Amino acid sequence: MKGGFLEGLLNLLFPPRCQVCGDFGDFPLCPTCLVGFPTIHPPVCQRCGKPLRGPSSLVFTCIPCRKSKSAVDLIRAYGMYDGSLREAIHALKFRRKKVLARPLGNLMAGVSTMWPSVFDAQAVVPVPLHPRRLRERGFNQAHLLAEVVAACLGIPLLSSVLWRTRATPAQTGLVREARLVNVQGAFASDPEMVEGSSILLVDDVLTTGATVEACASALKSAGAKKVTVLVLARSLLE
Repeated sequence: MKGGFLEGLLNLLFPPRCQVCGDFGDFPLCPTCLVGFPTIHPPVCQRCGKPLRGPSSLVFTCIPCRKSKSAVDLIRAYGMYDGSLREAIHALKFRRKKVLARPLGNLMAGVSTMWPSVFDAQAVVPVPLHPRRLRERGFNQAHLLAEVVAACLGIPLLSSVLWRTRATPAQTGLVREARLVNVQGAFASDPEMVEGSSILLVDDVLTTGATVEACASALKSAGAKKVTVLVLARSLLE
């Protein structure tokens, strides 16, 4: 009784709000924002996960993936970096609404029902921030999402096996080739922790794939046998 009264009083004084749109009634994410997320459905490229046109039963690897080699074995994304999903990521990343990590991470883990092959990993590894950037922001959004994904899938989170060897300028505004050069050799991994393992690499947004490619290269160099990438959203600008 007492707990219910206090909860009711707190809700009266501080009504629950959606942390994305600010509407009253739902915390931390309202149904309107959730329904508006631009989710990705088959068909997609079997390697990079890019949405394709055609029947949902289509099994196809896009032409760029067929023409290129990659340290990344597979990429999947929950949705497109647009609309209310973009706003949710901005709220988590820039407005420090860390409470959104749980529902957003749950959505990422739910991708397993559509693509079970993504989740044959033995460990979850977040894309790391450089220590200086981590101090500035105070948290790593990829790590928060990875914690939820690992808990949902029941596999270990390895948060210290991949790190940045140098700070890199922001990728925003750079074309793919410049992004690749910017992060080349910027990551390293621990062979004792990843050798022979299948790794699920987690990040919030994929734009050109340069960052996850550099991470996967470091993990493969340390002996990882497979690197699958799971992101919350992939950018429209690729």
